[in-house]
Amino acid sequence: IMEFFKTYHEVVMKAMENATKTNEDAIEKGAKLMADAVQNGHTLYTFGTGHSHMIGQDVYARAGGYAKIYPIIEIEMTLATHPTKSTHVERTAAYADVLDVLYHIEDGDVIIATSNSGRNPLVIEYMMRAKAKGAKIIAITSLSHSKTIKSRHESGKRLFELADVVLDNVAPYGDAGVDIDKETRMGPISTLTGCYLAQLLMGCFVEDLKQRGVDAPVFKSSNMDGADAYNQKLFDAYVIKK
Repeated sequence: IMEFFKTYHEVVMKAMENATKTNEDAIEKGAKLMADAVQNGHTLYTFGTGHSHMIGQDVYARAGGYAKIYPIIEIEMTLATHPTKSTHVERTAAYADVLDVLYHIEDGDVIIATSNSGRNPLVIEYMMRAKAKGAKIIAITSLSHSKTIKSRHESGKRLFELADVVLDNVAPYGDAGVDIDKETRMGPISTLTGCYLAQLLMGCFVEDLKQRGVDAPVFKSSNMDGADAYNQKLFDAYVIKK
């Protein structure tokens, strides 16, 4: 078997274990923050650009996914139409003006914001605006990366410095975890641990809601018999808030 196969497996398993141990208290705190918000009639959002947008997408409108969470995402923030467009967008603080028109963040809402580096102007600008409106921020980021680099936002802030709760994805500086040779490093970590942490957060949050006796609608797989009708009721009841 090739060396990368074995090494990447070891790196990923170690990262998952570290992410679990490192974030236990933060997951509990974040889940409670979200449950308090929902119980008080507020809204949950996700935010991310580039590959980081996938963490928010992974908890949205899917089998086993909580039905009342809404992604703050536009196609320009993804890699769907051009590989570098999202890089330019995430470095443009003024794009927050566009998001402010499309999404109405309010006092008491909670945003799960994902950025591996936590340094780019858009995520900082938009989270600063959200905090000014009274929203709470749960960050999913790499502390080992973010703490070693400077912010690109004029404030000098990085995402972990703005967050009410920080989930460390334990990805290494540069994200890729395995050296192929002196010039080549592969095996990214952040998406794997980021999705894992987000699902831990959502599961603990829904568990908390149910323990409080609060409605917690969760989608079923559309490939299960009878699930379409069940899911349609949730789609009809909970539309994207803009």
